[in-house]
Amino acid sequence: MRVLIAGLIGGIVMYIWASVAHVATPLATIGLKAMPNEAGAITALHQTLGDKPGLYFFPFMQGSASDSKAMAAQEAKLKVSPSGLMAYQPPGTPGLAPRQLVIEFLLELVESVLAAFIIAGAVGFSRRLGVAALIGVIAAMATNFSYWNWYGFSLDYTLANAFTELMKFVFAGAAIAWVLGWRRKAAS
Repeated sequence: MRVLIAGLIGGIVMYIWASVAHVATPLATIGLKAMPNEAGAITALHQTLGDKPGLYFFPFMQGSASDSKAMAAQEAKLKVSPSGLMAYQPPGTPGLAPRQLVIEFLLELVESVLAAFIIAGAVGFSRRLGVAALIGVIAAMATNFSYWNWYGFSLDYTLANAFTELMKFVFAGAAIAWVLGWRRKAAS
C-alpha cells in the first residue's frame, strides 16, 4: 500500500513538473519553427485533408519495405520531393482541452505508480533516486531519440523533450523515495 501511495504522490509531482516545463519554461517550444507562408500552407492542407485528422507521412510509400520495387520507387520520390511527418487536426479542434489534461495526468500517474514498484526494490534515498533517474533515461530515449533518428526531429527539440522526460522521473523518484523512506521511519 505504501508503494501505491508513493506512486500516486510521485504522479502528482510528475504532472506538476511536466506542466511547469511546458507552460513556464521554453522547453516545450525549443526546436519548433514557424512555417513560412503559414496561411497558404494551412489553406492547402485544409483543402487536401479537410476534416480527416491523422498522422501523415509523406511521400507515402506504396507497398512494403520488403518489396524492392516499392523501395526503389520511394527512393526515387525522395530524390525529388520533400519528406515529412505531420500530425493534422481539422479546424474546430480545441487547442488544449480539459480532456487532454486529464488523460496526461492519468498517464503520468500510471507511469509513476509503475516506477514506484521498481524503485521500491532499492534501499535508501540515493539508490531509489538513481533507479528513478535510470528509468527516466530509458523513457527519454525510448521515443525521443528514435524520432530524431527515423523522422528527422531536430536535435535541439529532441534534447529538450528528453530532458523534460528525464526530469519527470527524477522529480517523481525523489517524491517516491522520500515517501518510501518516511513511511518506513514512521512504522518503526
